[in-house]
Amino acid sequence: MAHICPIDGTLINEPTVRVVAGLVAITAAVGIYFQSPVVFLFLAFDFFVRGFDKKEWSLFRFFGIKTVIVIDIKEKLIDAGGKKFASKVGFILSSILTLASFLQLPFVVYSLGGILLLFATLEAVMAYCVGCKIYTLYNKFF
Repeated sequence: MAHICPIDGTLINEPTVRVVAGLVAITAAVGIYFQSPVVFLFLAFDFFVRGFDKKEWSLFRFFGIKTVIVIDIKEKLIDAGGKKFASKVGFILSSILTLASFLQLPFVVYSLGGILLLFATLEAVMAYCVGCKIYTLYNKFF
């Protein structure tokens, strides 16, 4: 089966996406270290607004755009579909992390937080979208 990734025809700037992923990775690391439901709730909110078409409310997106402008990184447009799906996965993970940290379940926070941290780091450093891979598997089995 060929690689399938959600395509929605909307273009976004890949360097901005990578900066946002870096901010997510840093924030997730802070949340994991402090086992903080507030940090994970903030992540869940930011993922939600980016994944469900309210991206202008995203603080991470705002800082990502400003960072790319200040550093003057060349624009590289990519389809937003895969990133939108990845934001929805991030929303689910962050929501579970919020609940797990509130219930003081450190094993769950370390495990799922580590996965979120890994996914965000892969996007930030290598522009590797795990959300696209998950979407491909989802379509293969369902």
